[in-house]
Amino acid sequence: DKMNLYFGLELDDMCYPFSQQNLTGTSVVNTQELLHFFEDHLGLSGHPTNNEHLRIEQYRQILIHYLDTYGTAFYSRSFDADQFATANELLKRRDELVLEGWDFSVNDDTPERLQVLAIMEAHIQQTNQDFIDKKANKRALTDGFADRFRTVLKELPFKKQPIEKIFINEPLELLSSHIHQLFSILKEKGVQISSIYKQEHTKTPSTDLEKWQFALENKTPKQTLTGDGSLVIIKGKRETQLASYLSKILVQDTEFRPLCIIPEKNRALDNALIQEGLPSLGILSASSARPSLQLLKLVTTFLWNPIDPYKILEFVSLTIKPLHDELARRIAQQMARTPGILSSSWNAMIARFFEELEERAKVDTRIDVQQTRFQYNFWFRRTRYNTNQGVPKEDVTDIFFYISQWAFQEFEDGGSVNSSLIVLSEQAKRIQDLVETLPDAQTHLSALELERIVRTIYEPSPVVFNERAVGHLPYVYNPSAITTAADEVLWWNFTHYDPGHFFSCWYTNEIDYLNKQGIVLESPVQKNQRGLWQRKRPILLAKNRLILVIPEMVNGKEIQPHALKGDLEAAFDNFELIEFDINTEKGKAQFEQYISVPYKTALSPRQLGQPVSFINVNTPELGQRDYETFTSLESLFYYPYQWVFRYKIKLIKSSILSIVPDVTLMGNLSHRFFELLLKEDITNWTKEQVEEWIDSEAPRLFAREGATMLMYGREPERLAFLNRVKYAAWSLVYMIQSNGWRVMSTEMNLDGALNLTPIRAKADVVLEKGDQHVVIDLKWRGAKRRELLIKNEEDLQLTMYARLVTDDDRIADTAYFIIENGKMIARSNQSFTQALAVTPDSDLMDVQHRMWTKINQTYQWRIDQLQQGKVEIRTEQTLLDLEDIYAEEGELFDILEMKSRNAPFDDYKTLINLVE
Repeated sequence: DKMNLYFGLELDDMCYPFSQQNLTGTSVVNTQELLHFFEDHLGLSGHPTNNEHLRIEQYRQILIHYLDTYGTAFYSRSFDADQFATANELLKRRDELVLEGWDFSVNDDTPERLQVLAIMEAHIQQTNQDFIDKKANKRALTDGFADRFRTVLKELPFKKQPIEKIFINEPLELLSSHIHQLFSILKEKGVQISSIYKQEHTKTPSTDLEKWQFALENKTPKQTLTGDGSLVIIKGKRETQLASYLSKILVQDTEFRPLCIIPEKNRALDNALIQEGLPSLGILSASSARPSLQLLKLVTTFLWNPIDPYKILEFVSLTIKPLHDELARRIAQQMARTPGILSSSWNAMIARFFEELEERAKVDTRIDVQQTRFQYNFWFRRTRYNTNQGVPKEDVTDIFFYISQWAFQEFEDGGSVNSSLIVLSEQAKRIQDLVETLPDAQTHLSALELERIVRTIYEPSPVVFNERAVGHLPYVYNPSAITTAADEVLWWNFTHYDPGHFFSCWYTNEIDYLNKQGIVLESPVQKNQRGLWQRKRPILLAKNRLILVIPEMVNGKEIQPHALKGDLEAAFDNFELIEFDINTEKGKAQFEQYISVPYKTALSPRQLGQPVSFINVNTPELGQRDYETFTSLESLFYYPYQWVFRYKIKLIKSSILSIVPDVTLMGNLSHRFFELLLKEDITNWTKEQVEEWIDSEAPRLFAREGATMLMYGREPERLAFLNRVKYAAWSLVYMIQSNGWRVMSTEMNLDGALNLTPIRAKADVVLEKGDQHVVIDLKWRGAKRRELLIKNEEDLQLTMYARLVTDDDRIADTAYFIIENGKMIARSNQSFTQALAVTPDSDLMDVQHRMWTKINQTYQWRIDQLQQGKVEIRTEQTLLDLEDIYAEEGELFDILEMKSRNAPFDDYKTLINLVE
């Protein structure tokens, strides 16, 4: 049976009207589908699809072969800079020549670049023939679209074809030469070829829409709009705001069902329609940020040393990943604190996790401990290679083969719902295939080569989140996918989007030479004319009304209106008459004459409350805890509401899984350097020995706990940090040696009691000399702040440690050591002659006794308040009220001095009405 064909460059499954795709004996096709149609009917089907990535690699090898044979070529410098990009570009040029019918024959007049392409084409044809004759192991270049199209043109004249009529969407003169050649063959075989639709504008325009349609087709002087509702512009700040507004209109006016043009597959309108209970459009989402596809770009980081902790953290934070969720969460928390892997704390965390998992597996048969161990070992215990060397191809294919298999299995286990997993599986398989296509002589891949391969394959394949619902609005993605007139057209996001700049990649002498050979390449002028025709199509096919929706911002970025808006402004002297701004409601009176406009409801602002001095709680649960730490005691003393919220009610903010800032990281790393250094016997070490030890320990410590410092470009910061650590380390070692101290312990666990309440603490460094002790708190920076703490007798942490470090009534001395400048800050020079003495004449025992007494009394005072159900809210706003209350009670003489400012880094501001 003969059939009809509707052909257009942008006709896909979302062309308008939809009924054409359901007519018996009718097909709607674009260029790719046209090729598939003829291949099926000519018996030429069976070609591999989605093989362009392999063709790029094959052509890259052809370019290498040419350079090896002839030494140089016009593309040599570009090839040195980026082999894949150069191969991709030259393959496009080769395919263009094939598609338009050049036979690659050369003579003395052939331009140089065409001669090079012809020589490479001869190599391709000879190798492909050798493969057919079983003289070669593989084809030089797999057939692509161009080769297959030329095969159809070659076979079509000699075989039957099923087409009776072809209706063309675009004007024939705007189509490429190879399409013309196809249609010429079909005409000779009796096929009728005509235009799908042609808009006539012979009548005198009367409506605003007709005036603009006429102006787009003819040169006219400026005209005056009447505001009859046939041409409307709706403006707004953001596309999401406009989507919500339009959805409300559609809910109110059930007769309003325009044909929608939704370019770039923007889902904002579809989301708004779903929220209003309207049928889903089923818009495709082609986001490159989809978590499943992010795996492709992240997994290669496991192949390299040093590791990239940012990418590791991204990997374990993905919602879909080949790693146990709980294990991934713990790794993310560990990585955020100490950016590195396989440190002692890392190994302890992993051991605890698998112990717990094995216990859970005893009662839950669904838990596969062996599989989880395999996943952990596969990613984190694998061999890694220096980035300045290379990774074996087998390791790369091993990773992407695993990703491909895992994604496919997840898709099946999940009920075949998440189609993005199939996309992931397919793209991982393509990377594997491309790597296996590399020459046998290339056994290793550099980091840059591997990154380029992944980028060659990676693409945001469209995925449907909500299926197309019955009764949805008609819509198209492409402006020229409209094949017949529509009563009402709504152009969503009538904004400028870059279709890609095009220019001729051929020199004038090359074009002239090809024209003499009868080869007509498509020119930029022709492409531009076709683009102009396509852009005007929706406007010319709107019969009764055209609505243009223009947001100022799309996806959070400012964007310019569509180029045709400039034509609209040029055609009319009062185009403001048809504009309606939903924010300012300018033009609303005109707009609501012909469309039902939703009304805004003004919400009166609600004033937040003010902090109160006390929260009164009727519960006995606010008393003592099982034990306290210095951090919890500090909250209890100064801001008891924080102590209640955090330690009693357990309101703990969720951790933000991000790598610690550099300042925090350097503080943590310097602590670790000093902890490990002071475990050595440093009694007789010299400055050179200290520096040599730090240099030898640094690579291991950075890799395990500070990998960000090993990343590219961080060398100056890393060296500066190490120089500071060396200077500070020798300063501390020298002070210990010269003052006769010996290291008793680092990171020493301390236990004691405060008014019978157990206390747990950990001292950075504890030194001893006979029966004397000194506790040192290591700080990265903040010398001035520590001086003030000692001067004001607010160094509570050191005072507490001094009481806990000895088992009897002896008092240990205390000091701060500032790593950034290598200074020791103490109350006096009693323990270190080099220390900066803040209050040299003070009596250590008297000061510590006084402070310890205040600590005890403050603790008891706060506990008594809480047992009475009184939770103090100390802020700058409640300060005066609290002072008045306590002045009457006379309770503030024997306790610590309270703070007069808001709590720093307060997570509970909203709960106490401090956020206004």
